[in-house]
Amino acid sequence: MSAILRFCISRPITVAMIWSALVLFGFIALENLKINLMPELEFPKVTIVTGYPNSSSEEVESLITKPVSDAVSTIGGVESVRSESMEGLSTVTVQFSNHTSVDYAIIEIRERIDLVRDSLPQDANKPIVIRFDPSQSAFQEIAIFPKAGMKEKELRSFLTDNVKVYFERVEGLAAVQFSGGYKKEVSVEIDSEKMNSYSISLFDIKKSISLANVSYPAGTLPVGDKDYLIRAVGEFKSVDNIGETVVGSNSQGVPIRLGSFSDIRVGFREQTGIARYNGRDCVIAYLYKESGRNSVEISDHVKLELGNINRKFGKELSAEIVYDESKFIRESISGVTGSLISGMILAFLVLVFLLRNLKSPIILLTVIPASLFSTLLLFYIFGISLNMMSLGGMALGIGMLFDTSNVVFSAIERNLSRGVPIKEASLKGTSEVTGSVVSATLTTVIVFLPIIFFKSIIGIVFGEMALAITISLLMSLFASLTLIPMMTSVLYSISLEPRFLTEVVFKRSEEFHRNLLTRYEARLISYIQQPKPLVRLISLLFFFSVIFLFILPMEFVPRVDTGEFSIFLKTKNGSGLTHTSEVVSSLESALLKNSDVKSVISRIGYEEDQLGSKKRGNWGSNRAILRVVLKEGAWTSSAEFISKFRKSFRFSEEVEVHFENSGDVLASVVSAEGNGVSLEILGENLNTLNEIGLGLKEQLSKLKGVKDVRTSMEDTSVEYDLSFDSVKASLFNLNNDYLSNYLRMANYGSVVTKIKLENRNRDVRLFFKKGDVGSLDKILGMRVQSPNGNLIQLSQIGTIRESHAPVSIIRSGNSRVNLITAEADFNESSDPYEGVKDLIAKAKLPEGYRIRFAGEQENIDKSFGDLIFAFVLAIILIYMLLASQFESLTYSLIMICTIPLMFIGVFPALFIFGKSLNVSSFMGLVLLLGVVVDNAALYYEYVHLLAKENIPLQKVIVDSGKIVLRPILMNNATTILGLLPIMLELQKGTEFQSPMAIVVIIGLLTSFFFSLFLIPVLFYYLLKNQKRA
Repeated sequence: MSAILRFCISRPITVAMIWSALVLFGFIALENLKINLMPELEFPKVTIVTGYPNSSSEEVESLITKPVSDAVSTIGGVESVRSESMEGLSTVTVQFSNHTSVDYAIIEIRERIDLVRDSLPQDANKPIVIRFDPSQSAFQEIAIFPKAGMKEKELRSFLTDNVKVYFERVEGLAAVQFSGGYKKEVSVEIDSEKMNSYSISLFDIKKSISLANVSYPAGTLPVGDKDYLIRAVGEFKSVDNIGETVVGSNSQGVPIRLGSFSDIRVGFREQTGIARYNGRDCVIAYLYKESGRNSVEISDHVKLELGNINRKFGKELSAEIVYDESKFIRESISGVTGSLISGMILAFLVLVFLLRNLKSPIILLTVIPASLFSTLLLFYIFGISLNMMSLGGMALGIGMLFDTSNVVFSAIERNLSRGVPIKEASLKGTSEVTGSVVSATLTTVIVFLPIIFFKSIIGIVFGEMALAITISLLMSLFASLTLIPMMTSVLYSISLEPRFLTEVVFKRSEEFHRNLLTRYEARLISYIQQPKPLVRLISLLFFFSVIFLFILPMEFVPRVDTGEFSIFLKTKNGSGLTHTSEVVSSLESALLKNSDVKSVISRIGYEEDQLGSKKRGNWGSNRAILRVVLKEGAWTSSAEFISKFRKSFRFSEEVEVHFENSGDVLASVVSAEGNGVSLEILGENLNTLNEIGLGLKEQLSKLKGVKDVRTSMEDTSVEYDLSFDSVKASLFNLNNDYLSNYLRMANYGSVVTKIKLENRNRDVRLFFKKGDVGSLDKILGMRVQSPNGNLIQLSQIGTIRESHAPVSIIRSGNSRVNLITAEADFNESSDPYEGVKDLIAKAKLPEGYRIRFAGEQENIDKSFGDLIFAFVLAIILIYMLLASQFESLTYSLIMICTIPLMFIGVFPALFIFGKSLNVSSFMGLVLLLGVVVDNAALYYEYVHLLAKENIPLQKVIVDSGKIVLRPILMNNATTILGLLPIMLELQKGTEFQSPMAIVVIIGLLTSFFFSLFLIPVLFYYLLKNQKRA
């Protein structure tokens, strides 16, 4: 090592150029690093969507969902299979293990689906495999309004035909779905009485239209030396062509045209959904990204395409982004970066005060850009993105970056004070402490080793932070051992201090340091002579602090307020779209009158082809979802706004409203269920599951801190089951399949073909007039033509009864699930989960049924076990490192005794700041381990050094404490001030690291104070006993 140090001191320009090159490459790497909210959490999810129109949720489950789930569950790498069966739709979401290739997963899933395709109902749509989870929210929402050159009803069709393609070509976008507006189609409305009078079947009409609207190649015709293609052309050119289609003939053989008994027109489908932005009707485009893709990168590409759309179609429409997940990501990254810079400035100022000169802090400050930019270069090489975890790791490392440099510089200054020449002092001082600074760095790095190897969510999320701190500390160690001695030998003799600093600031600093040493010496001598008061004080404070551990609330990740929340509204069952829209209008008006509200995005009803609006059965014309965005800089948080609005706005008893703080992007990324109470009741019988769920809901609603309890099975839809007498039906050559399809086509309609109008394909829908199927009596009175040509009234062969069926059936693996969700209000109760756990423990369930935690509590149980293991393992590793360094089991054990000191004040501080015990605060405890032990190790270095001289033991102990006081004070002060902006949450996005910063700052303050007394006292009595022995 001495050869390297000599090279650095003798070749300063060479060393400066090497580091300048590293900084330059780091700056170039910074321009190319990806920006993301969190590390790339590649939990690949693939969803299989299968439509089965007009079928109940139970039919969809048995005929579609179970066969598909069973087929894909045995694929290698599958971690979980969850499904939801709704009216007319099945979604099966397959989650694979981390780093599984989505492309290969999709290929294998398609192969498995092909094996069961023939066993699915013939009327079921072909299963579609998509690259995203429909239960996740859209990452971007765009409101589109018509302009003077566009009719309101034409807007949605125009977007589908002309605009959608611009978004779909953005790489990383999984789906683009529209809500609101009107869908254009050609309707064929049949008069059933006239049709029956012509003895024509509905199936005959469907077949005739399909066969008439085709063009076939008919071979070639040789003409001279050329061959010409022949095509039989029959495609519809206009709507009139449809009416001219021959669908049968009468008894005299006269052709019967479709137009003679039907009304054919170009129109719009009946609206099932309305979209509004700030009370204005519009069409909203919901953009879904593929799992694990970079939101910021995709958002930038979408904005480019949106600019192209507004330029090209500026006369027809105006489009603006009304919600963008990447905005919060950018603000968070900017906030953490700002905290990083301000922390660096504060650390520099405290060094100026403590070192009483400018050149020393400037020399130390050179380590920061050298370490940071070389760290960024390694980020680029290892493929680490700039995210809240990696930047948080760098922010935490800022204060620590000074630690190694402080120790090296203090050793050089101590040699200079003895009159050693500058170059020799630089070499000798750095050589003296090389072993201790390497050990100190390794003790900090070693605590993160267990985390890096975790394969759980903790390992993925915090592994990147651990890697960031490790890289930055190793680079700062390298910079301290090469740059500090080189720059000291060149710059130390130059005077840079202005008169104000030398005469005012430095004098006060000297007085502060002198008084501190005097008081410290007197207090330490008193504790050496009478250690009992110190032990009593530490024990009392330790037990007082630990009490707060049982008071603190527990959550998985800290809540990050993004100024957004959602309102889920439900009117009484059977309410139409118009009534629901009126209720939503009154709610929108009340929200927009509030000065804190920036915008309200409403989605009323549902869209048949929009998967995201149908999650957990949360769809129907009596439902609406409102996303409320608060103004930037609003003093009111989302939780406070919800609480006030809930009390001020009175809803009708027929209206059910739930608030969800869904703006927490961070929680949704780390945990699919987000923050909140989430319970799964597993079993098979739907009625039993529903009864258990309703009973549990009633009990949960009485608990403090549990709000808006809801179950996935509480909503049922009213059905009319039409059952046919198989014996009677067989007399007319009819079967259930024939009758069901006939009834579906007559009532719901069927898209029988497409027609090209204005160069765009439009659906042609065939159905009966509403007057013919508008009531139960009319359906029973409907006459169906049998294959034999007989007309049979449905009431002759069938009966009808009313029944209730669940809107949605959720499955997890092979079990049905009744999912109970609720909001956890930590303002009302410090630990809402405790009461929930008691309820579950006391619940008496039928055999074969069980309740388990899902969502946040499930993550807490898994992650805290990992973190406790990491904490214990880190202590063992640190002890092993210290024992091997100092070749002493006893001395190393005394150094480990500083670890309990860091708990003093930590838990009360979290309580005072209103924080919870979460993975962030727990990571702060793990981080403290290495830092706290460093102080004891540095103290022992000087005890060992002074003990070799012929000095009394008490003087060795006291003088060692006085020597390390300033380096430890500088180390802790720079770390504390580096983290202070994060602890105070001065920038947006620092809420996640704030609990971690509180733990580190308070832990350092208490351990700094007590370790400077306890460790010397323990070493004094140990060495005293050894001398006696």
